[in-house]
Amino acid sequence: MRKTIIKAATIEGIGLHKGKAARVTFLPAAGPTGLRFLGPAFAEPLPARLDRVAGTARGTNISDGKHTIYTVEHLLSAAAGLGIDDLDIEIDGEEPPAADGSALAFATALLKAGIQEKPAQEKKTLSLAGRLEMAKGDIRYTAVPALGVSFKLTYDYPHPLVGKQVIEFVLTPDEYLVRVAPARTFGFSHEIEALKAAGLALGGSLDNAVVIGEKEIMAKGGLRFADEFARHKLLDLIGDLALTGLPLKDIRIEAERPGHAANVNFAKLLSEKAL
Repeated sequence: MRKTIIKAATIEGIGLHKGKAARVTFLPAAGPTGLRFLGPAFAEPLPARLDRVAGTARGTNISDGKHTIYTVEHLLSAAAGLGIDDLDIEIDGEEPPAADGSALAFATALLKAGIQEKPAQEKKTLSLAGRLEMAKGDIRYTAVPALGVSFKLTYDYPHPLVGKQVIEFVLTPDEYLVRVAPARTFGFSHEIEALKAAGLALGGSLDNAVVIGEKEIMAKGGLRFADEFARHKLLDLIGDLALTGLPLKDIRIEAERPGHAANVNFAKLLSEKAL
C-alpha cells in the first residue's frame, strides 16, 4: 500500500547553495501522485522525477523549464528513507532549507506529521531480474536481486583526514532515521571560494555543513559518525534514486565514489532495466 502523511508540517531556514530564505510545507497527498513540489512559481505541480532533472552540480536540481528548485536530494531522501510514496511539498523559495545539512530535520518533521497507509492504492516497486552494472573511470555502481533493500557505499578521497570510508546499510525507516538521516553535507576548505564564485554554497556555514581543512575537520559538535562522509553520500544516493518515482524492493546496490550526476545516470539505468 502507498503511504502519505496525516497532517501538514513546515520547516523554515535558508538555502544551502542560494543562501536565501526558504520554507517548505509538507502536505498529505490524496492520490497516487508521488513526490511533487507546489508553489506560487509553478503553474502546475512539479514532480520529483528523472525527466525533470536540470542540473547536478553539488546537488540535484529539478525544473519545469522555467523555474528551478535546487538541492532537492536531502528532502527526497528523508521521504524515501521513511517509505513515503506520495507527498505534496509546498515550497517558498528556490530550494529547501538547509537545516543542519542533513536529512534529519525533514525526517523528523515527516514523522511528527504522522505517516499513514492508503489502503485503496497499490504501488509499483523497482526490482531487477539480474545483475546490473555501470562504471565510468573509478566510479562504479552495481545492483543485484536480493532479499530486502541494502546498500554498500564506498567513499574514497585522497585527503589525509578522509581516506576510504565504507558503509553497509539495510534500508528500513528506523535504521534510516538513526544511521543515515543525521549525516551532514560536507566540503573542502580549498573549494569554498570557487563554489561561492559559481553561485554555490552561498548559505553554507558550520551550522549546516562540515568543512574539511588541510589539517583539521571543522564540524559543529564534532563529527556525528566516524564515517559521516560515506553516510552522507548514501543519504544523497537514496534521495537521487527517489527520482525514479518507485520505491526499491528486493535489491542490493553497491556504489563506489558516487556523485549526483552518476547517481542520476544510474537511476535512469535502473528505471530502464526494472521489472
